[in-house]
Amino acid sequence: MKNLKKIFAVVLLALFTALNVSAQELPTTLTLPSAVSDNMVLQQNALINIWGWAKPKAKVAVTVDWSATKLATKADKEGYWCVSVQTPAASYDPHSVTIVAGKESRTLNNILIGEVWLCSGQSNMEFKVRQTLDMKHLLEGEMNPYIRLYCTGRISHETPQNDVPAHDLGKGNRNHAWVECNPTDLAEFSAVGYGFGAELQETLDVPVGLMDASFGGTYIEGWMKKEVIDADGKLTADCSKIKHKVWAGKPSHLYNANIYPIHHTSIAGVIWYQGCANVSSSPRGYAHALEVLVNSWREEFRNPEMPFYLVEIVPHTYAGIKGAQLRESQMKAANKIDHCEIVCTNDQLEIPGDIHPRLKADIAHRLAQCALGEHYGKQVGEFRSPAYESMTVEGDKIRVRFKNVPTSLIAKGEEIVGFQIGSKDPDNEKRINFVLAKAEIAGEKEILVSAEGVTAPAAVRYCFNEAVGNVFSAEGLPLAAFRTDKSNASPSARPYVEKPCEAEITFEGKGYTRSTFTKGAHMWPNLKQKLSNVYPAEFEGFEMLTAPSVKKVKTPGGTITAHEDGYVYCLVRNTKDMLKVQWNSDWRLIVPTYTRAITPDGKLISTQYVACHKVKAGDVVKLPRVKDHYSVFVLAKKINYIEQE
Repeated sequence: MKNLKKIFAVVLLALFTALNVSAQELPTTLTLPSAVSDNMVLQQNALINIWGWAKPKAKVAVTVDWSATKLATKADKEGYWCVSVQTPAASYDPHSVTIVAGKESRTLNNILIGEVWLCSGQSNMEFKVRQTLDMKHLLEGEMNPYIRLYCTGRISHETPQNDVPAHDLGKGNRNHAWVECNPTDLAEFSAVGYGFGAELQETLDVPVGLMDASFGGTYIEGWMKKEVIDADGKLTADCSKIKHKVWAGKPSHLYNANIYPIHHTSIAGVIWYQGCANVSSSPRGYAHALEVLVNSWREEFRNPEMPFYLVEIVPHTYAGIKGAQLRESQMKAANKIDHCEIVCTNDQLEIPGDIHPRLKADIAHRLAQCALGEHYGKQVGEFRSPAYESMTVEGDKIRVRFKNVPTSLIAKGEEIVGFQIGSKDPDNEKRINFVLAKAEIAGEKEILVSAEGVTAPAAVRYCFNEAVGNVFSAEGLPLAAFRTDKSNASPSARPYVEKPCEAEITFEGKGYTRSTFTKGAHMWPNLKQKLSNVYPAEFEGFEMLTAPSVKKVKTPGGTITAHEDGYVYCLVRNTKDMLKVQWNSDWRLIVPTYTRAITPDGKLISTQYVACHKVKAGDVVKLPRVKDHYSVFVLAKKINYIEQE
């Protein structure tokens, strides 16, 4: 009786949602959605749906080869039909499903029963296997026929769609149906999603189906049903803060095209890698948005305890503490929502300033450990990162205690970085003044934090900015960023910057002007902007060679000869061109060294960073060239400038 009620509820829900979709053409023939096809994986031990369209009022019969149950229904006046059937336990035996509607018949083959997971989010989930440094070698290996792939692609729509519209996913890939894992489709598939699924398949020893619904640069509000947003005042307010030229005023458009068409599918759970876009709109409101998303998707997929595993956004060049607030919101949501875990990634920044780490294997592995440990009950050890538990003020120091530490904490490096300590601002009771702190591991699960000149500490922060920390559990998981205060009016201290190398260099180039890196320095010989008081004091007094600002013209470049071992430096913007330079060379941004120019009327413009390149004495290094009219400047303690002809 209980099963009959459940079947009835599922069919009613499917019928109701189908009737509420915006009018689409009435079918004239038996049609199946892309999510119901050959090669699909069906969730094991679950009541799953087989659905599609036929001529309105047509009789539909469905037979499955693992059950003798007769499945019959009738297409409604819109042609929609749906039947539900119980699946057995997972196996590698291929199955078939036959659908008959009137005189038409379709048989789906090579179907497996196993575990089905949805992989969703923005560009870091979308990041393809072929783009990675640590997973693209898999494309040359043997393919696993027990992993099946399905991808919705980069699509959006203003109204809910019955099916994912056919379109080119790029590189000739059009897998708008389930496919066996193969080099062509795997190359274009989510690297995080595939790595996660491959580990589940190997450990659980069952077939795994992966559904990739991700779209770069998108906001969480785009992935929610319109009715859910309209019923929530906080969400509607956050939607109004989205100013993006593509996504402003388009809540629900991603849900309509990517999630609604597959919401009849039975899935085991969701892995979610998104949040970067919301840093600019509503970082503090993200925890609420995430909770609403999880609850609404659990309702959509008829799975009230569906596991939902998050990936923390990596450090980037976000202004102030907005990025830290978004990560804090992710952590709050993970701690509040049942069957929700978060994977910390503050050790995964491959290239400073690059929002897309090209190393995805560790992130996929950490997600898989969450699923195996939390959902499947496997003995995988501690899968949660060390996290803040409590603090005690001890004179001029603060002792911080941590949870999720099986044995001990360790630091990777000569000294611990990432910690700040703060004391109350005597002139503003809402502010705490933070400075970089000295930290030492004191016992297995505690860290003692202090700073010279701070005699009455009130709070501690760790990586509550865009700093990359270096504290881990002995088991290898990074310490999660945190703050012990609640003051959003208190800026964090700037992340730690190493003392710059004071080596002399020789630079050969053309068209440069010599000056000194200090407040008021003329930044571009042909413009009026000057260096503001926002610059890294560590480089104050260095000599600087500047070049004219010319729009749409590649910067002049030149060569740097190092006179001793150490580093050579230049001043650059974090543009796409500079990102390519970092991908293809050993130049690396020093993200905490941001610099601002100022116009004659006092407007701050042109955020730039110092980039460094490690050298040996006698090395000759090319100065980066980018198509950016704010140019690339040379920095060194002493520069011998040779003007070329």
